Amino acid sequence: MAAEIDIEATLHRQAYSALPTPQQVYLLLEAKPMASPLGSQKKPVNFSLVLDRSGSMAGEKLRYLKEAAKHIVNRLGPEDLLSIVIFDDQDPAELVLPSSSVSDHERIKSRIDTIQERGGTHMSTGMQLGLCELQKGHNVDRVSNMLLLTDGQTWEDEERCRELANQCRQEGIPIFALGFGIGSNSDWDPQLLEALAQHSGGEWMIIDKPEEVIPIFEKTLRSMQGTAVTNAQLTMRMVEGVEPRTVWRVIPVISRLGHQAVSSHDIQVFLGDIQYDPGQAVLADLMLPSRSPGNYRMIQADITYDVPGTGLTGQRTSIDVIVPFTEDATMSTKIDGRLMNMIERVVAHKLQTQALDEAAAGDVGRATQRLRAAATRLLELGEKDMALQATQQADKIEQDGQMDKAAAQKMRYATKRLTADDLLE
Repeated sequence: MAAEIDIEATLHRQAYSALPTPQQVYLLLEAKPMASPLGSQKKPVNFSLVLDRSGSMAGEKLRYLKEAAKHIVNRLGPEDLLSIVIFDDQDPAELVLPSSSVSDHERIKSRIDTIQERGGTHMSTGMQLGLCELQKGHNVDRVSNMLLLTDGQTWEDEERCRELANQCRQEGIPIFALGFGIGSNSDWDPQLLEALAQHSGGEWMIIDKPEEVIPIFEKTLRSMQGTAVTNAQLTMRMVEGVEPRTVWRVIPVISRLGHQAVSSHDIQVFLGDIQYDPGQAVLADLMLPSRSPGNYRMIQADITYDVPGTGLTGQRTSIDVIVPFTEDATMSTKIDGRLMNMIERVVAHKLQTQALDEAAAGDVGRATQRLRAAATRLLELGEKDMALQATQQADKIEQDGQMDKAAAQKMRYATKRLTADDLLE
């Protein structure tokens, strides 16, 4: 059977100088799902909505949240499984809908209408119950995801939330974490939501306004239904002397990925689900050993994955990365413009994210310095609005010793999308 995923490899230079010392290389690996008849079909899903119903959700937030949940119900059918969990500061969380086939739409929507705001925010209780419901229907035939929405900062259980995100990753269940609202009335922690997404192989987003809840829920569901493969894992087998530094996901958005050493020369990176559109791409920052002129097979990259709806598990596709070394200075100065542009965008995101972390930790000097450096990079990339906001927040930190909370929430997410649009066309 033909592979469902094709891998393309691009190096940032046409050739590398034959030096007596190690040198840096950027490698872009693009996982592109192959077109197939199954690709046009909506994949059956195993979906859990884990929703904050704390007191701060009262009013428009809760009204739009219910409408968004009912919209999801309308989009699902008997082949899909849905569970709905609501949490506040009580333990255990409340199960509005146990994991079940979506056949009686009106009954489920009437259950959603009973949700009322109450109490504070203790997110791990909702995550725990949502995971338990997902486990009931989790198998290779369905795409399993947890949608986690909160508008507040969870209370004294952040470490437990991270542990549950790691457990989701181990079971192949990504988390889509949504921060609802911005500013003082929506004090969710962007660092935590980002961590939960990264740990589970999922993603996180901001919902600026209540009316944006329905389209974002819809986008999340479409992403699930358009999944080509699940539980994808990248393994990079490297010859002696190649050293991995960092690995970033750059498509569909920018996200730092942890890599795990599985032997003295191999590392693994969890990719999670890969959608037909736009696929997924990873940028690896590596150090190459010295070589004399010639072409060398330095890395073998392979991706293992499951194919939902087919019963196929542990499928594999691979590519050999051949690195040319040369004494021709002209060859070694030719760079891949698209890849270098992408690298610049990753650097801008990295600088701004580090600045936000330092600002949150009270390190005013470093935060200001990095924000100004990020602003310079963003301006060079033509991102004038982002550059202006970074400069304004650097000024505010210098004057007040802290950033504007709403700006910090929005800025952390904004640069994630620097590689998401027409750059990669």
